[in-house]
Amino acid sequence: MSHEEEWKGWPSFGLCLGRTLRAVRKKRGLTQDDLAALTGLARNTISNIERNLGNSDTPADPQLSTLYRLARALDVPPAVLLPAGGEPVADICPPSDLGLHLESFRDAYVLHGQLPRYESEVAREIRPGQPRHAIEGEGTASE
Repeated sequence: MSHEEEWKGWPSFGLCLGRTLRAVRKKRGLTQDDLAALTGLARNTISNIERNLGNSDTPADPQLSTLYRLARALDVPPAVLLPAGGEPVADICPPSDLGLHLESFRDAYVLHGQLPRYESEVAREIRPGQPRHAIEGEGTASE
């Protein structure tokens, strides 16, 4: 298999990554400018990842350090942002990877009952028994 053939499925994973990033960012109540300030990344970088746009009309292909910066700022494990992060890599991103629900990664560290600005709203949306940090219910997450 040539190097080019190995990456034919990447655009579908890039699309899932972008949609997930946008959904998590919006769920956290952040704008692209807010997220840029939190991560030190350019707003255009965040916009391009969300729209799955890279250089020369190629799909977005962010560096691993970029994904970790985004995950840290969004208060989620990096696997939440990764399309099919807990599964073997398939030829294309599974469509089921686009359902969303979200809960804070650091809720165990909140002191004195004071929740981050998004936490109280998110906590009400999570049903008991649902996996933590999973994403569900945002439809296509394309806004």
